[in-house]
Amino acid sequence: MPLNRATLIRISTIDRCLQNRYRRWTINDLIDACSDALAEYEGRTTPVSRRTFQNDLALMRSDRLGYNAPIVVRDNKYYEYEDPDYSITHLPLNEEGLDALNSALDILRQLQVFPQLASSIEIISKLNEQISRQTREYVQAMDMEHILGYRGAQYIGKIYEAVRKKHTIIIEYQSFKARKADKITVYPYLLKEYRNRWFLICEKASNRSPQVNIFALDRIHSVEIDRKYPFKKCVDFDPEHFFDDTIGVTKGISDKPKRVVLKIDRLQAPYIESKPFHKSQKVERRFSDGCIEISLNVVINNELERLILGYGGFVEVMAPTEFRKRVAECLRIAASRYLTL
Repeated sequence: MPLNRATLIRISTIDRCLQNRYRRWTINDLIDACSDALAEYEGRTTPVSRRTFQNDLALMRSDRLGYNAPIVVRDNKYYEYEDPDYSITHLPLNEEGLDALNSALDILRQLQVFPQLASSIEIISKLNEQISRQTREYVQAMDMEHILGYRGAQYIGKIYEAVRKKHTIIIEYQSFKARKADKITVYPYLLKEYRNRWFLICEKASNRSPQVNIFALDRIHSVEIDRKYPFKKCVDFDPEHFFDDTIGVTKGISDKPKRVVLKIDRLQAPYIESKPFHKSQKVERRFSDGCIEISLNVVINNELERLILGYGGFVEVMAPTEFRKRVAECLRIAASRYLTL
């Protein structure tokens, strides 16, 4: 069975800990380190169980991946490598290990453009060299869409660390309408990507009432840590679930989802069923001509409107009435531009 990403993260974390000979590692220390690594890279908040940890140790000690890790327990308490120079990254891998690493590397290669992965580049390069020596070949099997030279990408790493460490920051931001950039002190809560564009979800320090502010990274000119303002958490913002009812990033603290009903043309129905607009999507009716009627429970925002307009006459808004009128007006304006050819 192929290894999942969480297992690879835990195994590499255990390896990194045991290479540190300046600290003595108990089982609880190693479990905590694995839990912290999963929280950082996977966003998981559930601690690693003792049973999972023991399974990871057994996997590392076995020949399943070709590790045969010499993990010993000293004084019935402290875990260490019997060979102080041992590391799983120094060993040749068997076929299953190579397959697991190749899959992970395929993903990481696509993400190396982002600064927050800079510390992983050296490890990725070493693993890539090791795999190349054993397989003698590399076949690219994945091509993720990303924009080379994306303006604002240089701030992802700094903002990412500020979110993780709860640091107030000062951003120099210039909206499309502004003639010059302004410096704004904000409490950063989340980095969010939508359609190859990155956004900082935060709150201005100057806000008089709880309010979520959204800034596109490609409009940010500079980022610096603010030592004067202590970080303040917005009690009404839950980064894990705030956007559950939203398509895109446009949403305010007080915005509530509404039931949106759409009629889908028969030609587009199979595609929209296989790739839903939103996880709340439900098929309400099926028509004899192949059309379907679906419902969404989402916040009505610009991203939803643009998504629907992107299908032109193949998607019709049935409800709510005000949103139907809004989309109809956009289509009327668009149609009027083609009256004279």
